[in-house]
Amino acid sequence: MTESVKNGALYGVGVGPGDPELMTLKAVRVLEGSAVIAVPKSAGAAPDAASRALSIASKGAELKGKEILRLLLPMTKDAARLKEARQTAASAIAGRLEKGLDVSFITLGDPMLYSTFSYLVPFVRKLLPDAPVRVIPGVTSFSAAAASAIIPLAESGGKVAIIPAAYDIEDLRERIAANDTVVLMKVNRAMDALIGLLCSMGLEKNAVFVSRASWPDEEVVTDIKSLKGASPDYFSTVIIKK
Repeated sequence: MTESVKNGALYGVGVGPGDPELMTLKAVRVLEGSAVIAVPKSAGAAPDAASRALSIASKGAELKGKEILRLLLPMTKDAARLKEARQTAASAIAGRLEKGLDVSFITLGDPMLYSTFSYLVPFVRKLLPDAPVRVIPGVTSFSAAAASAIIPLAESGGKVAIIPAAYDIEDLRERIAANDTVVLMKVNRAMDALIGLLCSMGLEKNAVFVSRASWPDEEVVTDIKSLKGASPDYFSTVIIKK
């Protein structure tokens, strides 16, 4: 009688914001113990385009000899395309898990915050309900940004909001007004509108811009108005501390 192969485990591994030294010891151990490293890529990117998460992971952990499973996942709001891509990616992951291989899906920052990993888990569970799923948390980009700018995110009973800057500008005004600290992520496409909003609220001196937190080319700007007309990097954050 042939023994059935035990399913491998799926790990969501946060590799941190950019500096390989900010990877946790557990993240390194799990990556080095996994046979497969799953790497999300935006559909349409060049086949040999380097993954930032993979670059960090390969500097912080020994990945030699492991399968690098590249998963094409589109950056779109088209629900049908998203579902199809996620099903395809989940099927590829499930195929490895069925063979008893552990799969580590790597993400920048933390797997439970604005991460593709969280969307894939239900699809994998539908295919393999008994496969273990575990999450290894990572240092977030806004934690690294706060550390670089030396800004406490919360003190005493302070309220903190973490918001993608693509929000409607008036909705953003209300959220900024309602909290003591506001972290705005993905500000690259809304910088001029954001600067105008902060100036209208008298908060331009309360904001700090951080690009590529913890990377060698990190940038911290305290004069937010100096960025008007600029084209910030995708990996940019603004922290507003009232």
